[in-house]
Formats: sequence, structure tokens, C-alpha cells
Amino acid sequence: MTDVEDSEWRVGTATRTITPEEPMRMAGYGAREEPAEGTLEELHARAVALEDGRGTRFVAVGVEVLAISRPLHAEVTEACEDRYDLPPTHLLLNASHTHCGPVYRRRKTEVFSLDEEERAQAEEYREFLIEHLIGVVGEALDDREPATLEYSHARCGMAMNRRIPLEEGIGFQPYPDGPVDHDVPVLVAESVEGGESENDDGNGDGDVRAILFGYACHPTSLFRREWSGDWAGYAMDELEEEYPESTAVFVQGAGGDQKAYPQRELELTKHYGESLATAVRGALVSKRRTVNGPVRCVKEEVDLEFERPPSREELESRVADDDLDRYVRRHAEHLLGDLDANGELPRTHPYPIQAIGFGGDLTMVALTGEVLVGYSLELKERLPGPLWVAGYSNNYMTYIPTVDDLYAGGYEADRFVHLTELPAKFDHSVEDRVLSTATALARRVGPPGE
Repeated sequence: MTDVEDSEWRVGTATRTITPEEPMRMAGYGAREEPAEGTLEELHARAVALEDGRGTRFVAVGVEVLAISRPLHAEVTEACEDRYDLPPTHLLLNASHTHCGPVYRRRKTEVFSLDEEERAQAEEYREFLIEHLIGVVGEALDDREPATLEYSHARCGMAMNRRIPLEEGIGFQPYPDGPVDHDVPVLVAESVEGGESENDDGNGDGDVRAILFGYACHPTSLFRREWSGDWAGYAMDELEEEYPESTAVFVQGAGGDQKAYPQRELELTKHYGESLATAVRGALVSKRRTVNGPVRCVKEEVDLEFERPPSREELESRVADDDLDRYVRRHAEHLLGDLDANGELPRTHPYPIQAIGFGGDLTMVALTGEVLVGYSLELKERLPGPLWVAGYSNNYMTYIPTVDDLYAGGYEADRFVHLTELPAKFDHSVEDRVLSTATALARRVGPPGE
């Protein structure tokens, strides 16, 4: 058994409820135009703070919202650096991507044409969310106690690729032969203050204090006007019920083209959550790998280039074409506003990538946006394991397709751009820029000599 004096790690956790306090518009489905009418599950921000033997700290926060906006990320990281002396490179904000959370991003209030009252609600919630994210980081840091840290992983088969090749192009349907990443990475912290207890998982010496786990799949099995974390929320709830002294934090993976099928049924959603929780429990009772320090964290931005932005004439033509989808016309109106304000449309967009290394025993790569699964699979080919690939982290702009996905087209590669602030889809350099930068950062924090 590990003694307190011998423990390298200090681990703290915290949870804040972030469910909106009044009915407001929901994020994720454009067809759902009425405000939420109740709460199916409370929404949370859950944090795990890790401190290695030399005092280096890292905090991971799982947030049950659709996305982390760039302005929100900047405000939270700046405040945490000021208040807690926590460098932005040492803070990971990951969105579960639930489609049963609130709209708070300013550009989305424009995309969905929210009225003045709805925009005011979104802005008020945004400030509420910032306050709670800063608070949950501080509480997790204050909660640090000696602990062990171990890694394992399991498999969960609920995700299916949704980009099916059809004669007319790429369809938005279940594709059982498409690429998937069914890995369930699990990082577990156990207390070292006492011996085995009734809450022990059977593998370690103390109570399970923190469970950080991931999976690559859209949490879109519900289409309701009620707040909910979808299957990811149910998975966290079940794990915390099984391990009462723990905080379970879900980290969304590269699930941009992954969905759980069938869908739209509450009992199925609960079943998916139970399936993922069962996979995590399987990892906890299996042989685990000790994770040592030091913690090393790096983050860089790479500029992703767009294809040629539309001209003013093209945008004006789209606005005037009543046969076009309303979102296409609205997107053109927004871009005309940008063009008037700035004189030109941007040709690139900054893309942050974060890498966290745990003493050569585990490397995590946190990518931004709705990353398609091909990125996770390719990084696992390039880099030594264990490697944990997260998506939906620290920022959001759109889907991040591979070159093959761009050539093939479809919702993620082409059509979704009209629901964003971006002027055009990315060009074919996107894959190389993301993978090359992610690979280089992972090698900087990963196993020595790799």
C-alpha cells in the first residue's frame, strides 16, 4: 500500500451545476426553435486537478455544453492564471457536445436569429458559465490530497460512423463499415489515506477519488426540449453512484462523424450511458498502468487555411436567392457584415492544439472543434501509446475533416460551414497542418527518445 509520504501525486476534484435557471433556447439542433421546458438531467462542469511531485499542476474540466467558444476559453484561462497562477497550457476545457444544453455563443445567437430577449438570456448564461468554470477550477485545486494515479482502457461498441458513401454522394446515415475508434481511455486516482474500503474498486488500495474517461461519439441520442447531458451524462452519474467518493469526468474524443444508433429514445440513451460506464468499470478492475510524473504541458496554434472566400457579388446573390436554405442566406448576410466592417474576409483561422504528457506513461492530445475520427486513428499510428486523443477542446469553430473527407464532401466537409462564422470550408492542407503540429507537440511531452 502507498503511504502518504511516498505518494507522488496530489489530486483534487470539484463539481458545479450549470443547468440554466430559466427556460432558454437550446444548442445543437436548428429545427428546435422553442426554449427548453424542463430538466431531464442536471448539467455539470466537473474538474480534476493533478499535481506532480515537483509541484506542477494540470486541471481538466469536462463541461456539459455543446462547445467551448474561443472568447469564453480566453476569459476562463486568463482568470485562472491571475487567480490561481495556473498557466493556460495547463488547463484543458473539454465540451461533452451534448445537444440538450443552452445556446450561449454570441455568433450562434445570430445564426439562429434569436430575438433581443433570447440574446440577453444567452449573454447572461455565458457570464454564469464563465463564473462557474473559474470557480470549479479553484475548488478542484483547493481539494488536492495525496493519491495514486493509474491508467487503463477498455472498449465500447456503441458508436457507428455516419458518413455513408452513396451514389449521389456522402449520406448522413449509419455506416457500419466506416472508421470508428472504440477505445475508452481511463485515468483513475485513488486516495492513499487508508486501506481497502467498501468503495474500493478491487484493484487499488484506497477509495476511487477521480475517474477521467473518454470516448469518441456524438451525444445526440435525444431530441427533446429538456436539459440533459445525453448518454455521457448518464455514464458520469452511474460511475459516481458506483464509486460514491469519486468525481467522474467525461472527455469527448474525435467523434465528429460518430453517432450511437438507434436514437431518439430515452431508454436507449440510458442504455448507452450504462454501456460506457460498464466499459470504464471494466478498465478499473483490469490490470492498470502506474502513471508517473512529471506533468508536461504544451499548446500551440496553427493557422488553418480556407478555400477561396466568396466574393461580395456571390454573397449578395445568395442573400437574394429565396430558393436557398435560410441558413445559407443568413450566413451570407453575416459575411457581408464582416466584409463591410473589415474590408475583407479572413483567409485563415487559428487552431489551438494542446498536448499533456505524464512522465512518459501517458500522452494526451487535445484537438479543437468537431474532429473526425480519422485524426485519432492516424495519430495512434504515428505515436507510441498509451495515447489519448480528445476533440472539442479549448475552442470551437466547425468540423475538422481529413483530406479524404474533404474530397468526398458531405455534411461535415461542406454543408455545415453555413452554420458557422467561417467564410468557407478549409482547404486540403488542413489534415497535414493538424497532424504535423499534434505529432510534434506530443513528442515534446511524450516518452523520452520517441
